[in-house]
Amino acid sequence: MNRDLLALHQPLHVFEESLFENIVEDLVNKGFSIQKNGLPDFILNALATCQETLHHKEYKTAGIGRADDFQHVSEVRGDTICWITGSSQEGALWLAWCDALKLYINRTLFMGLFSFESHFACYEPGKFYKRHVDAFRGQSNRVLSLVAYLNEDWQPDDGGELILYRDEEDIRGISVTPQLGTFVVFLSEQFPHEVLPAVRPRHSVAGWFRVNGSVNDNIDPPK
Repeated sequence: MNRDLLALHQPLHVFEESLFENIVEDLVNKGFSIQKNGLPDFILNALATCQETLHHKEYKTAGIGRADDFQHVSEVRGDTICWITGSSQEGALWLAWCDALKLYINRTLFMGLFSFESHFACYEPGKFYKRHVDAFRGQSNRVLSLVAYLNEDWQPDDGGELILYRDEEDIRGISVTPQLGTFVVFLSEQFPHEVLPAVRPRHSVAGWFRVNGSVNDNIDPPK
């Protein structure tokens, strides 16, 4: 069996429990956590392998809104995405690691996280995502966002930073370089953020931990 896949059958400490604890402490104290070079090597290798094998035709133009409100607005968002279903071993490993993080957060913060969805994102040179929030208060079941980066040797002049704003009034924000291995976790409703244009292709993985928003026979998240 692949050595990385053996991690699926190991105790939680293989998933870096100390790292999970650091994330929880940050969420309690700040509402966000920035982990530079924080992804374990076996997860980073799995994501890089999975991303490198994707054909460009598997990426679709990203949009904004959900269901009947979904639309493509290039003036707001210019990335292309490919959802991670777990059909590959590498994708399954990533989802399993995120599930371990979900269980740890539920155990320590009692957030009631129910499911996780994730996709690869590619920003070609000059593309961006204007300031936005991942969930509007009372209108979405996305409660915790995660973004991880897959870009080797990213230089300051390459651009493409994630700008995380502390609240609606913040105009300076916190700049995060999209360097390989760095990832960010933050409360989806609380922190506006944007992606600045880059001069080279920029690759990342975005994901959202969700609570169960089902009402009567309306299943949300959908199966």
